[in-house]
Amino acid sequence: MSSDAAQLSQLLAVLTQPDTEAIRQAELALKPLLKDPRCVPALVEILKAKDTQPPPVRHVAGILLRKRLAGHYTKFDIATKTSLKAEILTIIGQEPERSVRNGLVGVAASLAKLECVSGGTSWPELFQFIAAAAAADAQQIEARELAFSLLQEMTETIGLHLKAQFQPISGLFANALVPTEDPKVQKAAVKALGQLLSYLADEPEVEVFAGLIPPILQVASQQRKLHNEEELVGTVLDVLYDLAYSPSQAVAVHLIAMVHFGLECIQSKDLEMGVRDSAALVIATLAESKPRTFGKEEQLVAQVLETLFALIENSPDSAAGALFESNPAWRQDLEDGDEDDYDPELDSPSETSMAQGTLDMLACEIPKKYIFQPAVSRCVQRLTSPQPNHRKAGIAGLGVIAEGCSEPLREHLQEIMPHVLAAASDSDAQVRECACFCLGQISEHCQPEVLSYSDQILPIVFKLLDDNQVAVQATSCYVLEMFCERLEPEAVRPLLDALVRKLAQMLEGTTKRSVQEMAVAALAATAVAAEEEFTPYVGGVATLMTKCMTVTEEKLFSLRGRALECMGHMAIAVGRETFRPYFKATMECACDGLTKDSTDLHEFAYAVFANLAKVMKEEFAPALPELVPHLVQVIGTDEGQLEPAEDVERAGQFNNLDDSDNEDDDDGNYVLHVRTALLEVKKGAITAVGEMAAHTGAAFCPHIEVVMQVLQKAASNWHPLIKSEVADAMPNLVVPSVSAYHNGEIQWTKGDVTGPNPMSQHTNAIVSAVLTELNALVKDDDKTTVGKACEGIQSVIELCGPHALLPVAQECMENTHKLLVKSAPCQAADELYGELPEDDDDHDIVTQAACDLVGGFGRVLGAQFSQYLPQFLVAICEYAKSSRPARDRSMAIGWLSEVAQELEGAIFEHWQTVFLPALMAGLADPSEDVKRNAAFCAGVCCEHLKERIVDNYPQILQALEGLFHIDPSAGEAAAACVDNAAAALARMIMACPNNLPMPQVLPVMLKLLPLKTDMTENETVYTCLLGLIQMNHPDAAAHKAEFKRIFTEAVAEGSKVEDEVKAKLNEALPALQ
Repeated sequence: MSSDAAQLSQLLAVLTQPDTEAIRQAELALKPLLKDPRCVPALVEILKAKDTQPPPVRHVAGILLRKRLAGHYTKFDIATKTSLKAEILTIIGQEPERSVRNGLVGVAASLAKLECVSGGTSWPELFQFIAAAAAADAQQIEARELAFSLLQEMTETIGLHLKAQFQPISGLFANALVPTEDPKVQKAAVKALGQLLSYLADEPEVEVFAGLIPPILQVASQQRKLHNEEELVGTVLDVLYDLAYSPSQAVAVHLIAMVHFGLECIQSKDLEMGVRDSAALVIATLAESKPRTFGKEEQLVAQVLETLFALIENSPDSAAGALFESNPAWRQDLEDGDEDDYDPELDSPSETSMAQGTLDMLACEIPKKYIFQPAVSRCVQRLTSPQPNHRKAGIAGLGVIAEGCSEPLREHLQEIMPHVLAAASDSDAQVRECACFCLGQISEHCQPEVLSYSDQILPIVFKLLDDNQVAVQATSCYVLEMFCERLEPEAVRPLLDALVRKLAQMLEGTTKRSVQEMAVAALAATAVAAEEEFTPYVGGVATLMTKCMTVTEEKLFSLRGRALECMGHMAIAVGRETFRPYFKATMECACDGLTKDSTDLHEFAYAVFANLAKVMKEEFAPALPELVPHLVQVIGTDEGQLEPAEDVERAGQFNNLDDSDNEDDDDGNYVLHVRTALLEVKKGAITAVGEMAAHTGAAFCPHIEVVMQVLQKAASNWHPLIKSEVADAMPNLVVPSVSAYHNGEIQWTKGDVTGPNPMSQHTNAIVSAVLTELNALVKDDDKTTVGKACEGIQSVIELCGPHALLPVAQECMENTHKLLVKSAPCQAADELYGELPEDDDDHDIVTQAACDLVGGFGRVLGAQFSQYLPQFLVAICEYAKSSRPARDRSMAIGWLSEVAQELEGAIFEHWQTVFLPALMAGLADPSEDVKRNAAFCAGVCCEHLKERIVDNYPQILQALEGLFHIDPSAGEAAAACVDNAAAALARMIMACPNNLPMPQVLPVMLKLLPLKTDMTENETVYTCLLGLIQMNHPDAAAHKAEFKRIFTEAVAEGSKVEDEVKAKLNEALPALQ
């Protein structure tokens, strides 16, 4: 052995000993030696000396050779390089020790990469070696295993530089994945192929290897059953997760096989829960990335649903636990109490949480036409079972799908609610708890339809507040919170006193933090529902909240925050005058929370600032100089931090001997660690500053510039949560300037684009900056952000008029048109994952926001918008097609109504080709929402086009006739249909009374009055009726008794007719005696 090799081997031997100081000294001695290129042949010499050097020393030599090779390889001539490559292959082929051989595999992979990067020969001998090893005879298992270890180590090099070798490499994998191959070789092949598939998932070349997905799944399944190969199963699941997002159809054709493998793993109780949860994630991700492909496979959807429901049925866990899984108070209560279903490992996934999470994803992602019926039918079927665990699964499943399937669920509430209400009175505690969870979810996601069940839901929930199970008590408070948020005062009035007293008693009488927190939240929601009727309870509730707001124990900070939140909600409910005595104390408590090291308290404080600014308005202004700089600082804080990466090699041995002259240089190898709690805090701060801008008037003007700067920076944040909040807050910055320079209102004229700009220089500059940012956010790839940006642009231009829109009109129009034809960046995900949109896809919030924005263009530009109208008519009328979902059709017809209202006579050239066919189809539509909008559209068109369309009156009247026979008591949508049909007749009468068969039309209209639900049309119908009386129309005189009946009902106490209209009706009533 050469002197260089001998010296190195002695030092390497020290590195293998358990002596920290000796190792440190050896590393110091090695560093200068390893910087010399001669170390490479010396280390190779050590690796060859298997007869004289022990395996640990040779193992370390392999590690160091790999680490130092890159720094020296370019210094060698071609002959030295060729010799080195040949020697490495010889050593690998002869090395008997697995640990040493594994190190040499890394050396060979590094050499291959260096050859490719430097434009060398790409080392054909290496592939000959691999091919020969892979084809070795049956007894040479280690040789075949070695071949695939080499391929795995070379994944990046193969993927980047060796595409010409893909076909022969694919053949090697195929040969190793046959059932007769040795399990060790199969495992090595699966790992290598899986890593390559993950690497190529987004590349077209993945097709070469995609056909091997079924054999991979077969091998993994077989090894799980025969050898309990959990690690291999986990590896394959990681690969499938990466492949889920592949746009390749060659991958997509294996979706069924991938889902079946996931189901097999989910059901296997032999596997760790973490692995089973990974399998569930694969299925959920396939539903997210391939929703239509997945949904069309009816049998597959059925199999997945049956598996998920079976898991919930057979698990002893609480199926309502998902509601509280991140709530520390809930966990503490279960730990302290004697609940049977307490799981000490709540942080780890359970069968129930895994099943519910997957079901939630399926309901949210798969088109409702494919998922709703299979899911809801399984829920209802189980709810009628005599077995409580089946009923638990049924009601829990219904709660889980409520968010994703809210639209069809709202349409079927009449059939579903009896089952839910029955479950709330079930004899089994877990069923009752899940019924509460389900009621809460339906209350949250099925508004406003669920509100019609208030007289049934509230008494049931009130009774459940007394349940002997803590879980049921806390969950019933959650139902109250969700249900009451949008309830009208009259609905909550019958139970208000008992409810407030009960919740207050629960708050004071329990030590369970989960119940306390949920009771406070329910009180807050009750206040919001009751509005001014909550006034008698403010003092008592404020006293209770003050006790909670002053707690200093860290574990009670969440309760303290909830109490703060309740004060903010009470302020909104009862208004400034009633809340003023509690304003100062609430602000002091919120500000004190900012001094605590608690992101929870900070978040609650910002929420209460937002609410109090909304309520107290200019009285909040004195707090601005202190709060705004603080909020700006929070918004500007970086919620992530770069930390040195710890990849496999860096986390391994001998980091101090890496190939680097600068020992402090981390070679830029950093990763971003995100502090998620700070994201929520930052979001809350943006909300707060936005509400302060919107409601404190001119006092906010000095802060606009600094807030604008920090929001502009936040608009480019990587996280959609922050960007969407910026899009929400940004338009509010215009409001203080309008208050200061325009007395709160800009006087602008619709369509006036040539007159003087009514905006002050200050307002103009802010509007320009805000619209620039919002236009940029419309091009974002996050749908929520884009939707809010569209809403923001609409609010700004409707506040400031056409001169605000003009400078950005072209860009606004182009961006909005792209959204409507689904070619915007935020809509590219479907095509990215290999799926194209379909006509009957679910209604899209972004499309709705874009459609509303186009309506805003019409409101601001008036007839000037007619030059842009043709392109938007084509785009939006696509949504009126019968193949589209009802909400799309309703949206399109509603937009046509807006256009007719704002452009008036300018729509005439499109009447016969667009408006008339659309409203006729709408009036015959099966959906009552579409019929309602079509009736409104018909009336508005008749109102503005007058005599020009009287030839179409008979056709329109005939189409409206179907709406006259709808039973208004069938529901709010049915009543709205009837109301809008009546208003359409009123508009037709006012437009052209002489072109209508009044003796037939007027009695029909009178029978439909007074209006039942759409009170916005009161002015229209009563203006029409009063006009007929004033002109002494003979048909009005003939139906004087009907007029009197309608007017009397309209002016009666409790009527929702506006006071101004009531006054006119009262004036007219004496003439009807």
